[in-house]
Amino acid sequence: MRLETERLIVRSFREEDAEALYRIKTDPQVLEYCPDLLDVDAQPADMPEYIREFRRIEEAGDTDAWRCYAIENRETGEVMGCLTFSKQAMLREYELGWMMTGAFAKKGYTSEAATAFAEHVCRANGIDYLIAVMDVDNPASRRTAEKSGFRLFEKRTVYDYACNRYCDDYFYFRRYYSGCTLKHRYYGDAPYYGRSTSDRQE
Repeated sequence: MRLETERLIVRSFREEDAEALYRIKTDPQVLEYCPDLLDVDAQPADMPEYIREFRRIEEAGDTDAWRCYAIENRETGEVMGCLTFSKQAMLREYELGWMMTGAFAKKGYTSEAATAFAEHVCRANGIDYLIAVMDVDNPASRRTAEKSGFRLFEKRTVYDYACNRYCDDYFYFRRYYSGCTLKHRYYGDAPYYGRSTSDRQE
């Protein structure tokens, strides 16, 4: 997979990106909110196998499986961060995630990549909308979501029955594909009048 924007290339990881992938995984900004991007104890020598697995999943065309794509600076060729895409296990909705290393944060790179990828992945796979979820204490990710065309659906407080306690609050965003044929596009402020016979536009 390869997409080009004004400043970026969003593409599949290559084995020569192993060092960059480890740098993303261990970046303090990424670790703060996504310590499990890869296995916690993964070492530099493990990165090529992760990348090979990314490619196997992509080549198999499994849209439910977790995928990871590189965000490359077109001018310098440096891999600065990554996008992730999968069917969220608990919600059963397609989720887009992003991680940008601290050195390249606050430059609009993440939202530029996310906007282009969101349209591409929905168009290529017949997906009506994507979701994004983030910790309420991660305002930078919320700004990225909003700049990428996502709108806040609700703030959620999840009860974890396995641990018998409430989990951290998080924000749940949605972004509808520009070519979506759904008549209704629900957000937190949208009235709901019940299920219609068909929710598709003719």
